[in-house]
Amino acid sequence: MTVLDSIYADEIGTRNVNPRLDTDLTCDIAIIGGGLTGISTALTLAERGYDVALFEAQELGTGGSGRNGGHVCQGWPNDFHHISRQLSSSDADLAWNAGMGAVDLLKRNVAKYKIDCDLRFGYLHAALHKGQMRDLDIMQNEWEARGYNHFTRLDSPASLAKHIGSNAYVGALHDSGCGHIQPLKYLLGLAIAAQVAGVRIFENTPITSIVTKPKKSLTTDDGKTILPNIIVLCGNAYLGDLAPSPMRHRLAHVTSSILATKPLSDNMIKALLPTGVAVADCNAALNYYRIDANGRMIFGGRASYTNVQIGNLEHDLRRRMEAVFPMLSGVDLDRIWSGKIGITVNRIPHFGRTNDDVYFVQGFSGHGVALTGQAGHIIADAISGNGAVFDVMTQLRHLPFPGGILRTPALALGMAWYKLRDRLKL
Repeated sequence: MTVLDSIYADEIGTRNVNPRLDTDLTCDIAIIGGGLTGISTALTLAERGYDVALFEAQELGTGGSGRNGGHVCQGWPNDFHHISRQLSSSDADLAWNAGMGAVDLLKRNVAKYKIDCDLRFGYLHAALHKGQMRDLDIMQNEWEARGYNHFTRLDSPASLAKHIGSNAYVGALHDSGCGHIQPLKYLLGLAIAAQVAGVRIFENTPITSIVTKPKKSLTTDDGKTILPNIIVLCGNAYLGDLAPSPMRHRLAHVTSSILATKPLSDNMIKALLPTGVAVADCNAALNYYRIDANGRMIFGGRASYTNVQIGNLEHDLRRRMEAVFPMLSGVDLDRIWSGKIGITVNRIPHFGRTNDDVYFVQGFSGHGVALTGQAGHIIADAISGNGAVFDVMTQLRHLPFPGGILRTPALALGMAWYKLRDRLKL
């Protein structure tokens, strides 16, 4: 069993874990996966009158939803032209509005369900060299042409110094529409709302088989049977062997690691990130970080496609952090943890539905905190008979990753190439 070892779990402390399924069950909709995607889908469907049961193999948030960096980001993970060039103008507008509505949905959820999750706005997309700044200029022009008005270009040491105490960057885009959050608090707040709406949540209930013909059924690890009308797969990088072939070959797992320092002094915080922004650089193997509500630096990076962590995590993460903030050299650490990110070849989430009414979405590629909620709404809309956005997203082409024994070496080689590009400032 995997233990949720992030700093977020410590903040939650002991919670009343939902019971394991101990009898056979029927429902309208069965959702597999107790992270942000699954809970958001379940909540939306239950509020529309569906009888929903959700099954989590371990405890809620044990996967990526309780391990991520807590960055709340607008839009889709890749530049929007990668989406729009595959679609008609009207379909591209639907996709754009869906992506840009994700953060607004998160804000509405926090307010509607009164979730205390340390939500704060302000974000820097940080450029390490002029080439990355040119890419940010292209992004700003593209987004502003579609009506997004939350960017401020920071292109001088003085403008950067208002937000960040580092000499690592040549410029940045300040984004007042993005921010950061305590993700596990947010997830558990949504889970409570889902239960109030009628969702039955079962934790420590692994689903070991899915049968779709002649009728749909799920089987748990101890032989209990669930009979749903519709199945939704929301396990993302943690779904494992339950993923059907169209999903499995179009998702790769990246391990990312995060450290949390001990709480820093107010003076140190003001010297590091005086306006409280979250930051991500523009490298392929990026660093991402923020100061949390307890004054700790939450610093992530060190992407790896291999299943084994190589080298000393603490040494590598410290080296990355201290390269950005030398003043944090030798600072005491509270925790280091790792987790899997599900990515697609084009870094765009992969939506789909099999011929047997099994819906799925996967591959948020590091943008999942806000987009998972929107994905839940998109799938719920499709199930409810309004599949316009879902149908648009399923039009997008998702190439498979290499398979067999070449899969991990090929992915690692690809990441090595991108890391070399980062170092050469290409």
